[in-house]
Amino acid sequence: MMNTMTNLFINYHLTLGNSLIAACIILIASISCYAIIHVKRSRRRMLMLKSFNQLPTLPLIGSVHLLAGNTRERVAKMLDILKTYELPLVAWLMHIPVVFIGKHSDIQTVMHQTTDKDLLGIFDRLFGGSLLVLQGEKWRRSRRVIFPAFSPAMMNQYFPVLNEYSALLTNKFESFCDTDEAFDISSCVFASNLNSTTVNMTGYELRSREKEDTDFLDAISKSLKMESMRFTFPLLFPKIIYEVYLFLSGSRKTYEVVYQLPQKIFRKNLTKYTINETYRENDQDTKTTDTRTLIDSLLKAHITSTDFTKEQVYAEILDIIIAGYETTSLTSCFVLLMLAMHPDVQEKVYDEIRTIYENKDQQVQIEDLKKLVYMEQCINETIRKFTVTPLTIRTHTEDIVLNDEQVIPAGCRIFVAFYAAHHDREFFPNADNWDPEHFAPEKSNHNRPSFFPFGAGVRSCIGAKYGMMSMKIQLVHLLRRYRLDTDMKMQDIHLVIDLLLRNDSGYWLKIYSRE
Repeated sequence: MMNTMTNLFINYHLTLGNSLIAACIILIASISCYAIIHVKRSRRRMLMLKSFNQLPTLPLIGSVHLLAGNTRERVAKMLDILKTYELPLVAWLMHIPVVFIGKHSDIQTVMHQTTDKDLLGIFDRLFGGSLLVLQGEKWRRSRRVIFPAFSPAMMNQYFPVLNEYSALLTNKFESFCDTDEAFDISSCVFASNLNSTTVNMTGYELRSREKEDTDFLDAISKSLKMESMRFTFPLLFPKIIYEVYLFLSGSRKTYEVVYQLPQKIFRKNLTKYTINETYRENDQDTKTTDTRTLIDSLLKAHITSTDFTKEQVYAEILDIIIAGYETTSLTSCFVLLMLAMHPDVQEKVYDEIRTIYENKDQQVQIEDLKKLVYMEQCINETIRKFTVTPLTIRTHTEDIVLNDEQVIPAGCRIFVAFYAAHHDREFFPNADNWDPEHFAPEKSNHNRPSFFPFGAGVRSCIGAKYGMMSMKIQLVHLLRRYRLDTDMKMQDIHLVIDLLLRNDSGYWLKIYSRE
């Protein structure tokens, strides 16, 4: 009996030992195969990238040292690189190869062959789970959810709110009128666009909550600066290291303030949505046209799908709000500053407005906006000269053949430099200057291939029409009431980048009433 038990015990341990040995062999073999494949792919990628122009590199840090300096210096150096080196251009972020492209044909090729963004994990803390950073089927599902909020029917619904807040902004400027004192218009413009976007997209009124408005804008500004800092400090790329940095620096509070707004919007709308949706289902006369607001679409997806979590709703709300007010606010500020610097152009825009509106109190109508042709030229030229979204990042699983037959190997990050395309002298001969004639009707067919105002491909800006409509309404209200002036010159503009391109020295205007 004892011998039998002993034999069973020995056999059990031999079997267990053999299983562990087999498992270890399989694990080692798998790791070895992965390593061999990875090395082969890396070698292939390295060989293929040798055909591109290369930025100088240093061991361990790659090309990051070329962007050393403060925020102004980093942007100046990056723009200088885009002008000095012929694109496509290979750079290294530590061990990560990136390919910069800026020729319009290359951008079209890449943007139509890739759908996945890869921001290297940067901005996940802010936008993780949103349309901005999602990939593959998750991105497609989110876009389907959000797209109805930007239908033509919804544009008509948004118009009155944009009109109202543009009028309020115009009245707010009154306190600065005829004082001969310059003021930075950005805080007023940003607050106005934040309010109108929040009301239109979520029904949440910020106008009576001025402190909440200010706290949110301040927290967004700080968080965008912290996130963008990671591009030039690659040691902060790993999420765990960045989280430690936030903890030690006491910066987590900033993100908490940012997310308070979407959380409040979610809670406020959830009960109201449930009641309204019950009414919709019971009302047989409900129109078939889908006129859901953004928050309606997001809440419906959340309630009907277990995969669409409330955290994703928060992220989508935040993404659309920031995209809605940040990009339009920055572009509007640049447009107003350029018009103040170029009084002859400003008067041409004003004359165009006067042909449509006999007096400054006449109601702005949505059908009037398409008549503002010269104003749109000025907006487009501002987007070209000061591309507030200067680049985006794409990733791909297949090789991409560019028009000059160079091949970007699979697995590389591609930095798509819209800024470079917008300064291509083949299409914009006066590229360094602000010149609305670049977009004169007779030239539009020539320069259109190298102009990407709202991105390109299937991941182009979903709110492009909303943004253009918002800017035009705002400009009509302001320009028919005030004449703009400034002491600033082009050399006073100092560009910086967080997620977006902005002027670090502000947008200082003097305004005077028009008779």
